Amino acid sequence: MNERCILVAEDDEPIRRALTDTLEGAGYSVLPAADGREALEILLTRDIDLALLDVNMPHISGFKLLKVMAGECPGVPSIILTAHGEEQDRVKGLTLGADDYVVKPFSIAELLARIAAVLRRSPARTKKRNAEGDLSFPGGKLSTETRHVCLDDGTEITLSDKEFDLFRYFLAHAGRVISQEELLLRVWGNNAGAARTRIVPVTLTRLKEKIGPTAAASFSNVRGRGYIWKENT
Repeated sequence: MNERCILVAEDDEPIRRALTDTLEGAGYSVLPAADGREALEILLTRDIDLALLDVNMPHISGFKLLKVMAGECPGVPSIILTAHGEEQDRVKGLTLGADDYVVKPFSIAELLARIAAVLRRSPARTKKRNAEGDLSFPGGKLSTETRHVCLDDGTEITLSDKEFDLFRYFLAHAGRVISQEELLLRVWGNNAGAARTRIVPVTLTRLKEKIGPTAAASFSNVRGRGYIWKENT
């Protein structure tokens, strides 16, 4: 058995089912996703060894998922599925970090060979980024041991659990725009109640008040996309 886990993100049900059955028959563990949102949740919450991504999916495209992978699970390989003749899709996918591509319709033998080749070049599973130790920011540091903010003037600030988790997530992903959907998945665990409220901006506002104006200035809203922590502010 290969004991490797593959994300199969494909909105066409017959193709997704055939891919799942084929890969499981070849000894892989498979996590199927019917659209980009399901694939995103898997990318943000599960450890995978390879992502097989259709480029054109509802909600979130395979191209956008490649961008997420670059920040969330760097080193995890990916193969994109493109339509015959769509050279621009193949070029774009490779430019965004895909390791290989397969053109539809494809043979099962070719797909398995390409998967095996990509995995040979990536022998060890790459875990998603996880902040460890103290994280510095302008004016202080976040202690992951005490879960407190320690300012340079010696002041120690107590954070709520969600304030701490939210701050740590931003510091660990500095310089990248993070959507509200991603924060709800990673910080609130996709809690349905949280998704129906303004819990993200409210918690962020409380956090900014606690850490002071110097550090708070590193946060920015990106209209229509989410939030970003600018580490060099």
